Amino acid sequence: MRHPRPPALLRPRVGLFLALAVALFGSAIAADAKKKGPATPESRWTVRPDRPTTAEAFTVTPGADACEVSTRGGSDDAEESFVSLQYRLERPISGLSFTLTTTGSAARMPIALYDAAANELWRHDGKAPPPATVRLDQLHVRGQLVFRIRRPADKSAAASGTVRIASLAFTASDRVPVIAADGFTVVDTLDELRGYVHQPAAKVRLKPGTYTLDRALFRHFIEITARDSQWDLRGVTLRIDTKLFRQFGTGPASPGPFYCVFALNGPRIRFEGLKTENVGDLPGAQSRNKIFNITGQGVVLRNVEITTAGSSPWGYGSLFGISGGDVRKMNGIRVGWPARDVAIVGCKVHMRAMGHGIFVQGAQNTLIQDCQVDGLLRPTSEILAEKSGYAFDRKFTTRARNYSEGVTLGADGAILPDEMIALSEDGIRLYDQAGPDRPTGPTKIIGCTVTRMRRGICTGLGPGADVVLNSVVRECVAAGFNLGSGDVVRNSRADAKYAEAVAVPYFKAESVEADVEILDSRDGLANPLLAIVNGTRHRVTLRTADPDFVPAGLTIELATRRGYAATQRGEPVATGITLVNETPAPVLLRAGAADNTLHSRGRVTTGGRGGAKKNTRTP
Repeated sequence: MRHPRPPALLRPRVGLFLALAVALFGSAIAADAKKKGPATPESRWTVRPDRPTTAEAFTVTPGADACEVSTRGGSDDAEESFVSLQYRLERPISGLSFTLTTTGSAARMPIALYDAAANELWRHDGKAPPPATVRLDQLHVRGQLVFRIRRPADKSAAASGTVRIASLAFTASDRVPVIAADGFTVVDTLDELRGYVHQPAAKVRLKPGTYTLDRALFRHFIEITARDSQWDLRGVTLRIDTKLFRQFGTGPASPGPFYCVFALNGPRIRFEGLKTENVGDLPGAQSRNKIFNITGQGVVLRNVEITTAGSSPWGYGSLFGISGGDVRKMNGIRVGWPARDVAIVGCKVHMRAMGHGIFVQGAQNTLIQDCQVDGLLRPTSEILAEKSGYAFDRKFTTRARNYSEGVTLGADGAILPDEMIALSEDGIRLYDQAGPDRPTGPTKIIGCTVTRMRRGICTGLGPGADVVLNSVVRECVAAGFNLGSGDVVRNSRADAKYAEAVAVPYFKAESVEADVEILDSRDGLANPLLAIVNGTRHRVTLRTADPDFVPAGLTIELATRRGYAATQRGEPVATGITLVNETPAPVLLRAGAADNTLHSRGRVTTGGRGGAKKNTRTP
């Protein structure tokens, strides 16, 4: 979809929301607009309110070398609000000057000026009228300036008038960047790196070492919009202060409602070699936190290693809910709309927080290759032995009843002994959509390993026909491979220690193809299932290198409600399925199983009211 470029001077609300769209969708949309729009000078200003309702408090008119903000009294918004005016710099500067003209009580609104790394360069506290002219020297600023104008809480009714920032003049910096033989600009501070994030075709290398991220201006802490840019962070460890995930509150915000460390929004970004650690262990202000959020087209994220931390209530997995209430999550990597042709390659996500390792939401044609996700498990008997804490205070009773994400509960929601929970969510997970008309497209998962998560590789919720090749899932507690219509799994392996290795739980699922080797499933806990298969016209093959890997008591069930099918509605069905069972596990055909073809080493039995009908077993 193409959008016309807005004129240089924008009408208030139109300018505000077009700027929001550019910030959200990245430079690809801006470039598209440039091709089609009228030949008018492009404004260097981008307008970003702290939340959508701020548009009711501020009217912003950006121009070529000025930006005017007006506000009116009478707003019933009791919360503090602010608008950020981002000014794109053409070159690095060592000094600047600008004029400030104010009218009415808007002169008392605080104003701060920041660089791209969220360092404060100048501040007007609002206790007196601002100076008419501001001059700043001995700077080293690249990329952008950000003016932030605030309406303090409880004073909004008195704030009325205008603030005009104009006559911007700059002193060019005489610093010469260090350029390596391969054309990369070499920087030795995180601040310097952040100065390049909007520069098209930038090639930036951060020197190996340990750096700390403890400042941000927006919920997306470091936003990279630079098209065709390359980022070499091999040998770099980034320590992320978890206080940043609560800095901007919980309400709706621009450019999105969630927090993330890196937002890769521009097209064809190449980002390689970073190791991240969350420090501080504070839970975020809300639940939609993540380290990487990718929305650009053709982005490649390679050889990144993430260790998450900072969620609540930590140590109980999904027992006390997956969203809302007290739950605050911290996810690893999200690929989301309008992303297309994104590749996640060689990345490792160590989940030490509640959340998903890698997930796709509304993106098209995503590749996840040679990645690893691991989490932690905990037996419920250990939880029940606690003498204080979150579960103890709630008398070891959850909001769920009977079943919760792979764990059997009591009828009253009580946590039962001898169950195993995953402390995080899914390893690699596909969502169905990112909103109306934004379905998740087909995804390829190749050569990946997931260990000790809730579900291992979950493609079943994605509406596309997804492909999983050469992948391994171990010790997951709700399902190993969770599959849906059109999904293909080949040359892959999983165990069934704590949940079924293969789950096709959906009664309307069609045409799944799965060929899975069963790994050693001995010494498991609270799992009677090797696989469950519902739906129609699937071909499922289960094999094992050693029959002893499949302990007695594990069954394969068709047309079942057990295991991860427990939450499905309607009557279970399994029809037109070809099952090749080369393991010793018995096959149980429940009442809805009909017209299936079975090649099974293990015995085949029927169960349920009326038994299964018209199924064919061959030797």
